Amino acid sequence: MKIRNLTTALSVGGAILASHSVFGQTTYSSTANDLLFGFQNQAGGGTEDYIINLGPASSIIGKSTVVDLSGDFSLDDFNAVLGGSFSMQGGVVGAANPSTSGTPNTADVFLTQLRSSGPGTPSVAGSSVTQVMSREEDSQTFSSLSTLFSPAAGSGGLDTGKTWEALVDPTTGDGTFQSNTGLDPDSTVSTFAVLYEDLWETSSSALSGTQPFTYLGYFTLDLTGANPVLTFTSINVAASLSSPTISSVSEVGGTATVVSSNAVASHSYQLQYTTSLASGNWINVGSAVTASGNLVTNIDTTATDAQRFYRIQAQ
Repeated sequence: MKIRNLTTALSVGGAILASHSVFGQTTYSSTANDLLFGFQNQAGGGTEDYIINLGPASSIIGKSTVVDLSGDFSLDDFNAVLGGSFSMQGGVVGAANPSTSGTPNTADVFLTQLRSSGPGTPSVAGSSVTQVMSREEDSQTFSSLSTLFSPAAGSGGLDTGKTWEALVDPTTGDGTFQSNTGLDPDSTVSTFAVLYEDLWETSSSALSGTQPFTYLGYFTLDLTGANPVLTFTSINVAASLSSPTISSVSEVGGTATVVSSNAVASHSYQLQYTTSLASGNWINVGSAVTASGNLVTNIDTTATDAQRFYRIQAQ
């Protein structure tokens, strides 16, 4: 049987790290504007935090396709902090030092908030942030992160100093990220559910004024499957929902497996086939499949024709 797809195959990456991360370790002051995803054990008694450096904010915001960050995530490191408590908290923070940003009036503070509406249209935020930031608060926020444990971009590591718990999480006291912003970036992380967190930024704050936070998109962390999935869906992704790309098609014993990229987490994708492009008669194959990341797999158990052409439709 001949199986053909109507789109050009694309390569996709993102291997899961299989062992504890031991990458170059530094402090946040040398990696300003990198986004850090931190995890801590709320049950107490843990000896370390787990912090991932997702790289510069500019590498994920404003993109028209979902950014797959799964390769930055180590399940071993996560489980080392999780232990048997099931009381993990995690979130993303970031900041830029106004004095070294090149433009005195530029300020950047990034943080996540739990997406209250769950997954949905990428351009609609599920959380709401009404706070504003002043120049002084921005400077204090950066200063509070200056000694935060920060692995090299694109990697993670275990922090025996537990700097996430000391510098980000405390709700009271001077010099912590949460006390400076008035916002808690952390949400409960469960291995039994998918976590969705909205990313917000305040920027271009005037020296004498304040600046509200702007919604940029949302992170998806799915630990329910065999392989963890970590992605970021920008507000610019919506336009690409109608153009998923078939990456590979394989057939064994009358069962065809169709893998598509450029998918959007929480959206459904319907596989269709035709035996002749001239007929224009496209037939649904099974039910639509909901993507958990930027890859989605559809199965055709009826692939017994001499040839079939496939296409994938976003819903």
